[in-house]
Amino acid sequence: MPDRGTPKASFVRGIFAGVIHDALLFPYPPPLERRDPDEARVVRRLVREIRRLRGDLIDSARIDAEERIPEEVIEAFAEIGLLGISIPEEYGGLGLSSTGYAKVFAAVSSADPSCGVLIGVHCGLGSKAIVLYGNEAQKRRYLPLLARGETLAAYALTEPETGSDAQHIVTRATPAPNGDGWLLDGRKHWIGNGHRAGVITTFAQTQVTRRGETVQRPTAFIIRPDMPGFEVVGTVHKMGIRGSTQAELLYTDLRVPADHVLGEVGKGFEVAVNVLNAGRLSLASGCTAGAKQLVGQMAEYAEQRIQFGAPLASFEITQRKLAQLSADAYASDAMVGHLASIADRGEEHALEAACAKVFASELLWRAADEMVQVAGGRGYVQPWPYERLLRDVRINRIFEGANEVLRLFVGLNGLQGPAEQLKEVGAALRRPIENFNVVAGYATARVKAALGATDKVDAPLHDRLTKHKDYFEKHVAQLKEATQRAVLKYRKRIVERQLVVERLANMAVELYATGAAIARTQRLIDERGVERCEREIALCDLFCVEAGRRFRDARNALDASEEEVDDTRRAIAAAVRETAAYVADDSIMDEPGADEGADAEAPLPARGETAGARGVGGN
Repeated sequence: MPDRGTPKASFVRGIFAGVIHDALLFPYPPPLERRDPDEARVVRRLVREIRRLRGDLIDSARIDAEERIPEEVIEAFAEIGLLGISIPEEYGGLGLSSTGYAKVFAAVSSADPSCGVLIGVHCGLGSKAIVLYGNEAQKRRYLPLLARGETLAAYALTEPETGSDAQHIVTRATPAPNGDGWLLDGRKHWIGNGHRAGVITTFAQTQVTRRGETVQRPTAFIIRPDMPGFEVVGTVHKMGIRGSTQAELLYTDLRVPADHVLGEVGKGFEVAVNVLNAGRLSLASGCTAGAKQLVGQMAEYAEQRIQFGAPLASFEITQRKLAQLSADAYASDAMVGHLASIADRGEEHALEAACAKVFASELLWRAADEMVQVAGGRGYVQPWPYERLLRDVRINRIFEGANEVLRLFVGLNGLQGPAEQLKEVGAALRRPIENFNVVAGYATARVKAALGATDKVDAPLHDRLTKHKDYFEKHVAQLKEATQRAVLKYRKRIVERQLVVERLANMAVELYATGAAIARTQRLIDERGVERCEREIALCDLFCVEAGRRFRDARNALDASEEEVDDTRRAIAAAVRETAAYVADDSIMDEPGADEGADAEAPLPARGETAGARGVGGN
């Protein structure tokens, strides 16, 4: 067991305290081929097979139109071993690392987003939960058949009342009257694979004793559709990813045997959080791959499309789009590579996963939106694929935790500082915060001493990257200062000041992306030499400059003068909430009031008749 007095190292948590954990970022991890050649060969085979299926069985237009993934596609996935990529070899799977899984998932998502969702739910959520928390009997019973594709796995957490808030789900589990197992009652909705899965990881509140009191805590269970009390109520029609069916499930005294508890009773929150962390890595990888693919499609289309006597690609505005998306994709790819590596090493990565998911999903949305814009009318209609892609990618900002929630998760964790497990600091942050400037200085010193970190990038960098390093260090210090000011100013009310927390999180996201981009570029320079890395250096240069500008915008929004603007925002929102309507008058004509109902319902003048002659608006 680790020493609870020693803080866990996290790159993102560290920068909130002005601490840069070089060892977590430098040197940037080498390619998979060098780390594990055998696994790299398996990954290459799977990627090759997926691309073959894309030209053969996977027809995205058909999947979208029919709102289903054909059974022959799923059978082909099983045949090539795709359904077992997250399952260890001893249970019949391929046992890919986080890095290998991320690469394969990216290939599937690029082939078809609906297929990516099916694989993500089956491999990254449903099966993964059993891999991480199942006992030996559960693993031997269920993992082999999931690896072979005899049935699909699902992950049933989300509820109509509470969404994906695992801590506050309302589904209940009570001990069965005969003492053998549990009875579950509740509803789950938007459950991927839920209508066809044979093995489902689900969650329900159970009574447990904590500190002498009886309280409700979530517990994870393995359920099957053949258990009495299980019902698929129906499925939903969606804007995008239409082939990946989402179902509503109803549990009515659902009988679950005692040996189907997954993990420990009352410890389901831990199951949910750790499984979702893995899901955010795969989602970030898929979104990054999609963005890179869209950059290529945009360039190809813009070169072929002639406007005003020249290709669209020759215009600077189009070039700006291509350059900015490319630079952002470069940083996103760097985050994914780093995140997968620290996940494989067992390092703490919850905040890094959240940052990568937020950044990559918003990048993909921008890329799809810009692709539609570049394509013009063709971007809006079928049979061109661009409108479908725009619909498909919208869900990624909601999946695996809405981006707004993840920003709060990153920001609030950062506010606790990298020494969150130190009793002295933790107590101060759980109560109205007093003397935080003293505590923060003490915490930072403890972190540096314990982990050997500093407020500088100590790793050697090429001269071409020095200016970015200098700004990065400066911005880390500014994030620390902004964090301390926020805690001192708002004290326990900081949890309610979501705009402040969101801005701090945005600063952290930009810094993590910048650090990853610098580290990856340095790795490439070390391997190839600077002369053969000019394109990558240019991508890094552009990203660091633009990320620095976004960082400064977020920092400036924390100035005291912005408080008045936030007050105005709250006042306007209060007025809109009170009226449940837009609150200003129309600019063209007065809207009819309650006493003008007769005029509001008056028919239009007949042809040739003036409004004045009818007494409507005349003198």
